[in-house]
This record gives sequence, C-alpha cells and structure tokens, in this order.
Amino acid sequence: MVSLSGVAVEVAGGIGLFLLGMSLMTEGLKNMAGESVRKALMRFTRSPRTGVLTGLLATVVTQSSSATIIITVGFVGAGMLAYSQALGVVLGASVGTTFTGWLVAIVGFKLQLGAIASVLILVGALLRLFGGARRSGLAYTLAGFGLVFVGIVNLQQGMAGLQEHVDLGFIAADNLGGKLILMLVGVAFTLLTQSSTAGVISTLAALHTGIVNFEQAAALVVGMNVGTTFTSAIATIGGNVHVRRTGFSHVVFNTIVSGCAIFLITPYIFLWQSLLPDVPLAEIALVSFHTLFNLVGVILILPFIGQYARFIERLFPEKPEQQQTLLDNSLLKYPELALAEVQKLLAGQARLLAQQLVYILGESPRAISLANTGVALAETRQYLDMLHLDSSAGKEWERLLACIHLLDHLQRLYDRCQNQNVVLVLHHGEELHSARLMLLQLTQDLLQKDKLDPHQASLLVEQLESQEDHLRELTMQQIARGSIELKQGISLMETGRWMHRVGWHLTRIEHNLVLLDPMQTAESAVAR
Repeated sequence: MVSLSGVAVEVAGGIGLFLLGMSLMTEGLKNMAGESVRKALMRFTRSPRTGVLTGLLATVVTQSSSATIIITVGFVGAGMLAYSQALGVVLGASVGTTFTGWLVAIVGFKLQLGAIASVLILVGALLRLFGGARRSGLAYTLAGFGLVFVGIVNLQQGMAGLQEHVDLGFIAADNLGGKLILMLVGVAFTLLTQSSTAGVISTLAALHTGIVNFEQAAALVVGMNVGTTFTSAIATIGGNVHVRRTGFSHVVFNTIVSGCAIFLITPYIFLWQSLLPDVPLAEIALVSFHTLFNLVGVILILPFIGQYARFIERLFPEKPEQQQTLLDNSLLKYPELALAEVQKLLAGQARLLAQQLVYILGESPRAISLANTGVALAETRQYLDMLHLDSSAGKEWERLLACIHLLDHLQRLYDRCQNQNVVLVLHHGEELHSARLMLLQLTQDLLQKDKLDPHQASLLVEQLESQEDHLRELTMQQIARGSIELKQGISLMETGRWMHRVGWHLTRIEHNLVLLDPMQTAESAVAR
C-alpha cells in the first residue's frame, strides 16, 4: 500500500504536468494560429450571435479562453469591436473552454497513450532544438500535447492510490447542502491551480477511479465553472474600463449559470438514465453536463444580450479622460492589440492638438485644454518602453516604429503649442498671413476625413520653408535699416520657423496615423 504522502505527490505531479502541458500547447497554438484567430475575430464578429460562434472556435483553436477574452478586450479598447459584439465572444469562450474535457474523456481515459505521449514530447523537443524559430509553434504544441497526457496518466495512477486513503462519502451530494460544499471545493481548487480545465480533468480522473460518484463530480465541476471567473476578475485589477466590463460580465454570467446548474444535477441524472439506460454515468456524461449548462445559458441570454451589455456599461461608465489616457498593461503580450491601444490614444491627442492649433491660428474663439495631453504622452512613452520587438516581428515591428515616430512628433507639437509668444505674434503679424493660411490648411486636414494628397501636403510644407527663408531675409534687412526693433524681428523669425516646424510635424503625424489606422488593418484582413 502506497503512503498517502506518496500518492499526494503523484497527484500533484500529474496536475503540474497537465498545467505545464496546457501552457506549452496553448503557447504553440497561439504562435501557429494567433494571427488567424485575431483576423477571424475581426472578420466574423459582426453581431453578438456570430461572436458566440467565433469565441467558441477561437477558444478551441488556442485552447485558452483567457487568450480569446484578452484579444477581444484589446479590439474593444481599440474601437474595432463594439462591447455588445465582444460580449458574444466572451460567452462563446465559456462554451469553448469545455472542449478539453471532451478530448480527455474520449481519448485520455480510453486509450493507453503513455508511449505515444513520450514520442510526442521527444519530437516536440527535437523540433524546438533543431527546427528553428519558425517551427517553435508546432514544437510547443506537440510537446505540450504529450505532457498533457503524461499528466493524465499520473493523475489516474495517483487517484487510484488515493482511493485507498480518501473517502468522500461523508459529503453526500444528494442534498443541496452537500452540493454547495462540493461546489465550494471546486471553486477553491480552481483558485489554487488558476485553471478550471485542470480542475475538470482532475475531477474526471477522480470519477474514472471511483473516488467520487457522478453527483459529487458534477457539483465539483459547477464550482469550477464559478472559480474560473476569479482569474478574470483578478486580471481586471488596474485594467481599463473595457477590461473591467469584460471581466465582470464573465463573473456574472458564470455565477448565474452555475447557480442554476447546481439544481439541474438530479434532473440531468434522471434524464440520462431514462434516455441512455445502457450508457453509464461516467466521464462522457460529466463533460456533456458541463457543456450543456454553459450552452443553454448562452442560448437563453442571447435574446437579451443588448440589455445585459447596457447593464454592465452602466455599472462601469467610461469617462472621457479615461478613454484618452489609460493604457492596459495586460495587452503588452499581444503586440498587435497593445499597438492598437496606443494608436487610439495618440490619435485622440493628435486631434486635441490640431484643435488647439486652429485656436492659435485665430480661426476658433475657444482654446482647447491640453492639461491631460502631457500626461497621456508621458504614459505612452512608458508603455512603449515595455513593448520590445525586433525586425522579425514583421508588421508589428513596422507599427511599433510608426508609433514611436508619431509619439515623437506629437511631443514636439505639444511643446510648440505651449509657446505663448508665437500666439501674440501670429495675431498681430501681417507678414505671416499667407503662411498662416497654409498652416491652417494642414491643420484642418488632420481634423477632416477628406484628406489632402500626401504630395499636396509636402508641397505646402516646402512653401512654408520658402516663406520662412524669405521672412528671415526680409526681417534681417528691416532690423538693419532700423524699421523694426531687434526684439520684434527675432520674434517674427522665431514664429516663421515655428510655422515651418509645425507644418512638418503635422504631415508626419498624418503619415504615421495612416500607417496605424485600425480600420485599414481590418479592411485588409477582410480582403485577405
């Protein structure tokens, strides 16, 4: 008889191997299919209903509901998806996360995969060592898949030994009190492992070896369905309003569905035994129950998803200043989404600076407050400091460079907008009238949808440079003749230089915004 400590170590090792395998497999699948998943989310999430299907499939492909939800949150934060559409993806991810249970129930306990799993781990390791970076996704997927099944074998062996030491018969699941206790155990297990999938697989192993009966296993799985939302809730700490809305939506939905499911265990057993009397209440019945109550919950809430979304939005209203200045650190591991967030923030600041320039040029009576702009630019600088890529990243590398260029020009434009001396000279300098009109045209171009041709914009900047040179020569002659004072002449030349530099910044800002435009990215993804 194996000691209890030895059995506990074997069970813990099985859980650890399973978690490591899932982590590697998820990483590998994201490397291989991550770009396709992001494009699919953009292309097919047209309504909450299509969002459910997209979220389900994306979670099955990546084997990670968290990855699906984080990608979706990034698209909402970047303005690419409406929150109501994203909510459908989140609900679909709740159903998709049950797929691993089906895989293990059908394959993991029915076939002897120990030898095959070892071969998969070896092939994955060799691919990672000798296959280069391009094969790393496949390498992680194969090695992770192998580790998952090695972990399951260890769990089975450990659970078989645990049966001799542990008797859970005292927690009767034939009454509500017992079900609630088991439900809390499921919640605690998920909090401990930070993975509802690991909890479900452990429960399947316990059911397979006879440590728990079906009612007990079902109550544990219901608790794990609640526990998985705590990870989402914790992830919202320090996040922006989109993260909080998404996390809270997940918590409310899973809690309500699980609260109802606890009362459906007994009716489900009755129906199963009535409709399928020859099929035992074992692993397939458990994963069917897990999928069924999540799927029914999604079907029931879909007709009211608009009202549900508005309820969550009222609980977490979006403040304008929050939208402009807050960046979400959780998106840094998804460069495309992090850059989309940066683009949205910088585009908002560019618009504010352009509106202030219209005031400086005397075409608007109302000054724009730039109190938060300096903070937003500083925060963006810190955010980009945490986002490290190299040229092999392809499109993301180019977008990161565009963000850095855009931030540099916005910072310089912000500094120039603080020059009060220029404002006075512009309002009283007749010599600057022509240049002021050209600069106004460039400024309004940044604010309008109908853009100037880039060649036209470049010509305007060249004309501003010519006017600066002409103004400088003319002003020096006036100073030499005594027509104007030296101080006044220096102010005029400084203002001419200011207008040329501002014009240059405006064209570069416009150029980099076009490179980063998320709508263009979405359209090109759809076209492909």
